[in-house]
Amino acid sequence: MEQDNKKIRILIADDHGLFREMLFHTLSEEEDIEVVGEAVDGMEAVEKTAELKPDILLLDINMPRMDGIEATTILSSKVPSTKIVILTAADDDEFVFRLIKAGATGYLLKDTSTGNVVDAIRAAYSGESLIQPKVASKILREFARLMDAREIPAPVSTEKSEKSDKLKVLTDRELEVLKLVGKGMNNREIAGTLFIGENTVKTHVANSMHKLELRDRVELALFAVQSGLIND
Repeated sequence: MEQDNKKIRILIADDHGLFREMLFHTLSEEEDIEVVGEAVDGMEAVEKTAELKPDILLLDINMPRMDGIEATTILSSKVPSTKIVILTAADDDEFVFRLIKAGATGYLLKDTSTGNVVDAIRAAYSGESLIQPKVASKILREFARLMDAREIPAPVSTEKSEKSDKLKVLTDRELEVLKLVGKGMNNREIAGTLFIGENTVKTHVANSMHKLELRDRVELALFAVQSGLIND
């Protein structure tokens, strides 16, 4: 797969040398991807990202000198052109939520397939996001927990009403798909539940994001929660 005949420039940041080497060789086999550098800790990830300005930074969370959350926060402001995709073994709900809030574009666990990693890189490069379904559900759970704890303000009735009004621009099928996205289902699960094709699900998701002026699937899921749709 080519992206305007230009290779996607990747920086790998992980403190495990064997894992970095495996990623380097795997990604280097892709015709449209070029690994331009490696970093062994969070601080080096920030320094090399600022220097090399890669298209994508593949970033672990638990690293020496500076963790992935702090690095993501800094880079989202300092080098906004670089998309950050988290690739980690850490799947703690709070970690996931904080990293997405800090500006991470994608979030994958290290037990995922290399194909999913490549898909996430290409999605991020195209301005989209790829977050594993079980990770997306963690974001929703943490969002609900923070609302219950009042660590973030719950939508006031007028805001919820406004979001509900926006739902009127969606078709009945798009509403059905949105509701299932809000429950953390992936496209395959949604297709099976509604007895439609996966490509049809993708089309409905894309149309809903466009109509609601949302950037990615995470925002779409949170919109479903805040609008009260999944409680209907």
